[in-house]
Amino acid sequence: MKKIKIKSGNKIISKDTKLLENPFEKMIGMMFWKDGDFLLKNNSESKFLSAIHTCFCNPLLVVWLDKNLKVVDVKKTKPFKKYSSKKPAMYIFETTNFKKKDKIKINDVWKIK
Repeated sequence: MKKIKIKSGNKIISKDTKLLENPFEKMIGMMFWKDGDFLLKNNSESKFLSAIHTCFCNPLLVVWLDKNLKVVDVKKTKPFKKYSSKKPAMYIFETTNFKKKDKIKINDVWKIK
């Protein structure tokens, strides 16, 4: 599991995000983790492929981003529900840190290092 840093302009969104790219890692996502930041990467933009479930998850802040890393949707989730983005997305950022919501706006463009 690769670790990355995410910024939006001058704002640091996360210094220690786990990048999940393979199907098994993405299927597990935040299940069974108590905290942390995860970025799930799909091979293409899609509303269907970017849908998530929150089975066995704590409440999460979920951010969907398009292929250009532009924020297209943000939601606070509850356990044992299904969620999808309003628009097609290629990346899904999941975190248990709800304070990050103040740093995230629709149409922000993120940078990954």
